[in-house]
Amino acid sequence: MRLRVVSWNVDSRPTGLLDAKVELLRQLRPDLAVLQEINRSVYRALLPHPLTHPRIHRQSRMFSWGALSTDLGNPRGSEHRLGCAVLGAPTTALLGAQVLDRVPFAVPEPVRLGFLWRTVAARVALSTGMMMTVGSFHARRATGAQAIQLQRAFHAGVAGWLADLPGPVVFGMSAGAPAVDMPDVPGSTSWSVAPEGANGADPLLGPDAGHELDDVLRRYLQHHPEELEQIRAARPGGPLAVSHHVSAQPVRHDHLWATRDLEVLDVQYLYDEAVAAGSDHALVLTDFEA
Repeated sequence: MRLRVVSWNVDSRPTGLLDAKVELLRQLRPDLAVLQEINRSVYRALLPHPLTHPRIHRQSRMFSWGALSTDLGNPRGSEHRLGCAVLGAPTTALLGAQVLDRVPFAVPEPVRLGFLWRTVAARVALSTGMMMTVGSFHARRATGAQAIQLQRAFHAGVAGWLADLPGPVVFGMSAGAPAVDMPDVPGSTSWSVAPEGANGADPLLGPDAGHELDDVLRRYLQHHPEELEQIRAARPGGPLAVSHHVSAQPVRHDHLWATRDLEVLDVQYLYDEAVAAGSDHALVLTDFEA
């Protein structure tokens, strides 16, 4: 089965172009969408209204189910709170969903609650009978010493959760990292050198992360060396793809990662299309063989 997954920080601020975002997703026709910075009104716009006539419902629906972190958290997030979501087309079914409330994030309780609204994980069944876990995460930007510590705590907590999770697994993330995204993994680092003299490798996205998932773009480029060489020539200092800008500098802070039992067929970073739809982050589009 060909499985199409998108990950997108949709940027649900009031300045966003909701209709354009919905239309872009409709054109791409994903089986699964993992979205970040999504509020409840945008989330509702992507799902069919429960009172819609069944015939219209079948014709117009893009996603048949969804799970939103701010609905699942305790306490529930406000209408304006930005969260994360997983949504599925009729080719998939939702078996259950949760925020990562059992993850021992190494932060005080008030901060931990904010972390939970930035996580959602869904157990999903495909039409083939395969069952998989799908996650959507949104890390804090590391804009200072304290923010760096919080970002690393968030990434380390998610990495620990993934380490104990059986595959297949795919997650999308607006990560705020890495600061450097070189063609060679050892050259890519997190925002800053880690505390207490540890190296700067990101605990979730770095080369020594203790889970079995890997970056779908890097995996794709391993099998398409000619495309990697084109990137090296165009951007020798990185990033591998442009997903966002920080202080006018291009970065790749938006990611899809997956276990090896999901074969990567194609990966695209749709930056111009996403910006035209009102976001400041690229939409990451990946086709798998599941």
